[in-house]
Amino acid sequence: MVEITADRQKVLLEPEFIRRLSKLKAETRMILGGVMKGEKRSRKYGTSVEFADYRDYHLGDDLRYLDWNIYARLERFFLKLFHEEEDLTVHILLDLSASMGTGDPPKSHYAKMLALALSYISLSNLDRLSLTTFSSELGPGTRLLRGRSHLQTVTDLLNRVVTSDKTDFDSSCRSFTIRHRSKGLVFVISDFLDPLHLTEGIKRLSYNKHDILLVQVLDKNEIEPELRGDWALTDSETGDIVEVSVSPRLIADYKYRMIQYLEDLRKFARRLGLGYILTTTDVPIEHFILKELVLTGAVR
Repeated sequence: MVEITADRQKVLLEPEFIRRLSKLKAETRMILGGVMKGEKRSRKYGTSVEFADYRDYHLGDDLRYLDWNIYARLERFFLKLFHEEEDLTVHILLDLSASMGTGDPPKSHYAKMLALALSYISLSNLDRLSLTTFSSELGPGTRLLRGRSHLQTVTDLLNRVVTSDKTDFDSSCRSFTIRHRSKGLVFVISDFLDPLHLTEGIKRLSYNKHDILLVQVLDKNEIEPELRGDWALTDSETGDIVEVSVSPRLIADYKYRMIQYLEDLRKFARRLGLGYILTTTDVPIEHFILKELVLTGAVR
């Protein structure tokens, strides 16, 4: 499970980055069923300010929404329809298993910065937000929050939790879907290095009809390793030690398998209708969010 302690590498957003984040908002492709009028469009027709379409007038319809300009041209009654703008629930699932603590800087720190930035975007736009950590099971998290005043709650949590234990993605997703049954936009931030439970966990999330974006965070050396010679490699989650002689042929085979794994994950996400994006910790977090993440359509 995720441990709570004082994280020595604090999570903090720079003022200029915050200013640029304040111009973004989270977006979903789904039909929402919120209970308050907010910032996100759904296909539920209502009477807000955003025009959607026309339909024929029927006896009993509200005469205020007749389009008299069309009547003057066509001598037919058409009723204007509007998108009812409803609130969005944003969930952030943050992997803090032991493998996320590896790398320089640690993948976990990069992932926390990303989680904090996404939280700021959501809270600034009055979305409902939950942040949940996981490793072998669900760990510490927040209740549903709303409003920028709760950003400190998120920051405090991220600065308290540290990586520990192995990953059980399926078990964590099962618990998450029980806890959060209403549809929402889910950002899953992980290295996704749990092939045994990964696909079932992702399927479980998709069955709840969430709008899901998988954000894979890796260290550059996990894709382009620079090791050479004889090494004793320790599995960060199991503690198992494997002695290897790292040759150019072994590196080439590793790269091929890693590229194949990443491509399989991308195709798997596409088949389920999910979003997927990969980043490495050497990519500045500002560039990733303001440029690459915007291209996914999850924020704009």
